[in-house]
Amino acid sequence: MDREGKMEQQGLDSIKIYCRFAPPHEDAKPLNHSIRENRRGSTVTVRDDYNGSSLEMDCEVAFDGGTSQERVHEEVTEPLIPNLLQGYNCTLLAFGQTASGKTHTMLGPQGGRYDFLRKDQNCGIVPRAVVSLFHHLEASQLQADVDFSYFEIYNEVVCDLIAKATCMDSSGKNFEFKGTDKARFEREVSRVRVRTADEFLHILEATNANRQQGGTDQNHHSSRSHSVVLLRVHTGTTSATMCMVDLAGSECIKKSNAQGMRRYETKNINTSLFALKQVIHALYKRKEHIPYADSMLTRTLSDSLSGNSFLRILVCCTSRSVDVQETMTTLRFAKEASCVVRKAPVINRYDDRPISSYSAAEIETLAKEKSNLSEQHSEMCRELEALKNESAVLQMQVRQLQDTNTQLITQIHQSSENYQNQVSSLQSTNHQLQIQTGDLQEEERRTSEKNVYLSRKVAEVQKHMDGILTQINKVTLENDMLRNELRQSRSTVEQLRERMSDQNQNQHQHQHHVPAPVTQPKRHLQQEVDRCQTLSEELIRLKNNDSISRLDKTTPANSTTTTTDASTTSEPLISLAEPLITAESDALTARLQRLEQVLLRPANFSRNLPCVPP
Repeated sequence: MDREGKMEQQGLDSIKIYCRFAPPHEDAKPLNHSIRENRRGSTVTVRDDYNGSSLEMDCEVAFDGGTSQERVHEEVTEPLIPNLLQGYNCTLLAFGQTASGKTHTMLGPQGGRYDFLRKDQNCGIVPRAVVSLFHHLEASQLQADVDFSYFEIYNEVVCDLIAKATCMDSSGKNFEFKGTDKARFEREVSRVRVRTADEFLHILEATNANRQQGGTDQNHHSSRSHSVVLLRVHTGTTSATMCMVDLAGSECIKKSNAQGMRRYETKNINTSLFALKQVIHALYKRKEHIPYADSMLTRTLSDSLSGNSFLRILVCCTSRSVDVQETMTTLRFAKEASCVVRKAPVINRYDDRPISSYSAAEIETLAKEKSNLSEQHSEMCRELEALKNESAVLQMQVRQLQDTNTQLITQIHQSSENYQNQVSSLQSTNHQLQIQTGDLQEEERRTSEKNVYLSRKVAEVQKHMDGILTQINKVTLENDMLRNELRQSRSTVEQLRERMSDQNQNQHQHQHHVPAPVTQPKRHLQQEVDRCQTLSEELIRLKNNDSISRLDKTTPANSTTTTTDASTTSEPLISLAEPLITAESDALTARLQRLEQVLLRPANFSRNLPCVPP
């Protein structure tokens, strides 16, 4: 069993959705959409080529731009006529954005002129529904009274179009009503009893000319109000109403460029359509409060939307890609409306005959209906009792959940306090660490400055040490030279002393044999002796570190270690120079020996005595 069959068994009904696309415009890029038929109806798919999004919506029947008005009537309004004659209320809403073809679908071209309503194949589904109604009445030979009311909702005010058409000043009758004034509205709105379809079409043409229209950048013949056609059909036993609504189209002010009064009209139109969407959304969510009082439109349609009516919504969409976002919004509204589940409408019984005129069969039928209604009432009472018990259980569960929630909130507060304490402790620790980090950074900065200063001082000390080493090298060379000269002088002095002692011994013995040139070597040897004494004194001075003491006086305090190392280094240098000094001393000794040999020769060889160099 399908979904509709189950809903009928449960006494439920859903809103039926139909979709119609307007013919494509030659000067506009066509909308990327597709219509796919399936076993439950049609599936409409619209794609937005700009951002790559898409939307699918299931409906009863979807009509493309080439569908005729006759087929739309056969699919949408024709099935409602038998229900209307059986006593069921019926409602048809035409919903969509501006310039999507709603008024064309409902009334036809040229704003519903009589010749088009009657003869043209493009006449709308409203006149076709009235013509079909009278055909059914004529075919079934059913006696019925048909009353016609026509009004519009313009800027949240109900305007009676029939009264406006019959008034001399064309001012009409405008009034407002709230939820408690619905009876007043039923009484004050004009009713015209029509007996034929032609009579209805003439009145419709006359009254439709008074409807508010205006031009915008999106639609040059835009309807600025919601128009409502009410057909009340009274038979001997039933009284039903057929409500056909041509809703004003939603507009985007940036696209329509509405200014002044048109802008004010746009605001009221969008507000009332938004209120209708909110009502559908509340019915879809099965909320306890349905906001019918948010606008005049929803207050007027409250009976149709609440459930005691077969509700059909015909959504109209443009075929232009520039309106793809508005088309998707319309389809989302229709998709949500198709999910609304309401109680199935009931027959509106109406019988003004006296009880004595009823036959036994009618009384028996009424008794059976009463019995059925009693059984239904008992079943509903049982269901209500079960719902109350379920509600009590749910309330108990709610209380338990509330208690649990309270405990959880307490735990959360405690955890939050502990967390705050931990955060405070961590913040304090973090503050201390930041202070320590600052101190360490300052100490590091000072250490860096000290390192720079010490590096500079080390460079200066190194430079000074280089100078000191240079001086030490010079002193060492001088020391070596002086040692060499000292050793030479010592050797010379010793030789000269020996020679002089020998000469002194032999002077008295060989005065007459000493040649005259010996005087010159003696003077020379005396000079050598003096020079050797000088060198000896210098060597003694060096041994007493007189030169090193003078170097310490000119060296800074930091170079004490370096000086000590230099003095220590000079000792091995002196030890290395000793062999050289010994060699020189040996050479000088050899020279003195040769000189002694010369001095000891006979006097006749004195003229050949060589001159000893200094």
